[in-house]
Amino acid sequence: MQREEVGRYLNVGAIGVLSVVCGFLFIQLQAVTLKVASEQRQIDDLKEQIESSANEIEQQVSKQQDLTIVNIAGTFTLLSCLVTMFHMTAHLRKMNQPFVQRKIMAILWMSPVYALTSFLSLVLPPSGEPYLGILKDFYESYVIYQFLSFLIAVLGRGDRATVVRKLSQHADHLKRPYRCLNCLFHPHPEDSDEAMANAVLLECQVLAMQFVFFRPATAIVSFIFEAVGAGDSQSQWAYFYSPQFFVMMIENVSVFLAFSGLLKFYHAVRDDLAWCQPFAKFMTIKGVVFMTFWQGLAINIIFHASESKSGNASSDDDDSTLNSSSNGYSASSIQHILICMEMLFFSAAHWCVFPAEEWEDGYKVKFFEGPGFGFKDFKDDVNLIIDSGKRSMQARREKKSEMCDVYAAEESNERKDSYESMDEVVSSGEELQGNGSFV
Repeated sequence: MQREEVGRYLNVGAIGVLSVVCGFLFIQLQAVTLKVASEQRQIDDLKEQIESSANEIEQQVSKQQDLTIVNIAGTFTLLSCLVTMFHMTAHLRKMNQPFVQRKIMAILWMSPVYALTSFLSLVLPPSGEPYLGILKDFYESYVIYQFLSFLIAVLGRGDRATVVRKLSQHADHLKRPYRCLNCLFHPHPEDSDEAMANAVLLECQVLAMQFVFFRPATAIVSFIFEAVGAGDSQSQWAYFYSPQFFVMMIENVSVFLAFSGLLKFYHAVRDDLAWCQPFAKFMTIKGVVFMTFWQGLAINIIFHASESKSGNASSDDDDSTLNSSSNGYSASSIQHILICMEMLFFSAAHWCVFPAEEWEDGYKVKFFEGPGFGFKDFKDDVNLIIDSGKRSMQARREKKSEMCDVYAAEESNERKDSYESMDEVVSSGEELQGNGSFV
């Protein structure tokens, strides 16, 4: 009995000790779990802080890059405006032919208007960009018509009748105006040469003037389509059948008609206007309009193609693409940055092709040599040295031939003298022999 009780007590004691040990281990495990949980929370907090810091750094870098781009665009815009303003003051100081130079002043505003509208589109909220674009498009079309008015003013010195009279001198080479414009012609173009010249001049003005009204209208229509979201699709070729693309093609037709009117007038009187180099002036304006137009079209097509490709990628790729594109620039932003830079060069080009001295009395056209490496002068020097060597060799040959002739003449004279001396000896010997026989 005592052994059973002792065994029972030992079992109870062992169970008690085991329970205490288990309780102690459970408490230790709970303490370790709480410690791990607290450390995990600290790790998560630290990770969030690192991610937020990285995002802040990325945002600061992006803002710094944007500020750098804006500073560069602003610098080019300021320089373009300064060059144009200085050019305008030169015309104001030398306003010798106001009826012509007023047109030039209107044309010279083209580069500052383009540069300023593009720069303001970069720094102002996106909501103001369409209105600035409409303003730029209107002035673009207005400059096209002003250039035609400039050519007319130069040709007629402010008198339209003089322009018609000069055009009538080329009536045989004038192309008949469009039939749809016959209602505007009075008298009829077939009545006389002057009537044909007046109709052609009016046709050129109408073709250029339609662009002045049509270009802002298409810009407003494009703005409305973009506001209502017309043409938004993820298809790769969606842009080519969107309303915006068709509006842009219509704008292209309008531009074609305007420039066809300009070219028709230019080809009719280019000989009369050759002294003022109108083709160079025309190219500086055409370069601004066409280069910015096709440049913007190409950038839009590239961006729409890239967006459609990114839309067809996987979800993970989409997230990475969106994160990378959010820090980039849109198509319009790139277009504005390029325009700000390009207008400085067009301002310098306007300075060269629209000089204020051109409208002074007794002006003579100045022709400037293009930039080069001087290869032509180097070639002339090489040819000079080669020709000098050839002439030297020819002179030496002639001198040598002359000396040979002199030596030959001297030898012949010596032989002649020797023959004469031998004849004298023979003749003297014969005389002596004759005298001896006589004796």
